[in-house]
Amino acid sequence: MRNWILIILFFLGTLAGANGRKNEDILKKAEKLMLVDPKESFELAKKAYNSNMLNHQDKLQALFILTNTSNLLQNPLDVVRYGNDALKIADNKNDVVTKIKILGILGNTYQFLQLNEKTRIYLDQAELLLSSPKISDSLNLVKGNIFYLKGMNYFYSLDSDIAFSYFNKAINQYVNSKNPLAEINIKLAYLNRAYALIQQKKLNEASESLKLASINPNESSRPYPPQFIELQESFIALGQANILSLEGKPGPSNEILFDILEKRKNAPARDDIENEVFKLLSENFLQLNDIKKHDYYEQIFLMNVEQSNRDAAKWVNKLILQENSQNEEEKKYTDQKYITIISLTSVLLGSIIIFLLVKLNKINKKRSLLKNKVSENI
Repeated sequence: MRNWILIILFFLGTLAGANGRKNEDILKKAEKLMLVDPKESFELAKKAYNSNMLNHQDKLQALFILTNTSNLLQNPLDVVRYGNDALKIADNKNDVVTKIKILGILGNTYQFLQLNEKTRIYLDQAELLLSSPKISDSLNLVKGNIFYLKGMNYFYSLDSDIAFSYFNKAINQYVNSKNPLAEINIKLAYLNRAYALIQQKKLNEASESLKLASINPNESSRPYPPQFIELQESFIALGQANILSLEGKPGPSNEILFDILEKRKNAPARDDIENEVFKLLSENFLQLNDIKKHDYYEQIFLMNVEQSNRDAAKWVNKLILQENSQNEEEKKYTDQKYITIISLTSVLLGSIIIFLLVKLNKINKKRSLLKNKVSENI
């Protein structure tokens, strides 16, 4: 199963003022902590959101933080729950920018769950909104992120030509962005453009793109996050190993692959690295006619893929249960709403009918009195 796409680390929001100084401070602190401590950021945003003292704009900001940090913490159930709530408010407020960001995060989450078609639906919506008049040219980072995510979706679908074009679109947006975070995102775009070129067997161009993806602290206006550096270097090395393998150099390729495993032995497991390493090792040993080692690494790869698929299936099943539960709650709420409306309408109509009957009765009494008086006069 594909792990979280790094690009989403750099989807940031802009906070509006909250109702009350306390909630304002909480949300501001939560925003600052999104990247450095997403767990604490999530808890702070949740505290503010549950206070029931926020207006619609502040609720939207809290939900955005909850959605983004849930994504960083790799909790797809919370991403979908808070993300859908955020979309409803963004729709009501016609907040196109926030809607695009949320659609991007949701699309990334469904990609993580290997639901490619659903991923494309959300990302297509986000891309369509990029043409909105409310999206200014200054939002290059947001545009670049959506193009990047679209590229990743096509890349995972093995459509490297379209993926390549979207990575180029993302790079163009990042180049024109004045946001310092674009300096990080462009490295990711160059990296994955290289992988798209590797799929196309355009190895020289892929090597050049890997060079552009490499980390040079002197190029950045701010320090790169340590986790980003470690992962970027691993993926670049993996790309180089792929190129060597395709060039018929399995020995040097294996040296790089074993070096990756050695450097990552104490790092959190990422199946989008380890699985690819084991897969390439099996292919390289097949080139070397070492069937025993080929079978060994192929078996590890297949076992890991099977486990990843099981994990993805579990998440999808949990998501289905959550969505069913939410649908039931919404149905109950809607039914209760209709019952309340019908009850109020019945009471109102009943009151009107009683009022009219009383009034009609009074009119009839007056008519009767007048009739009696007329009769007496006659």
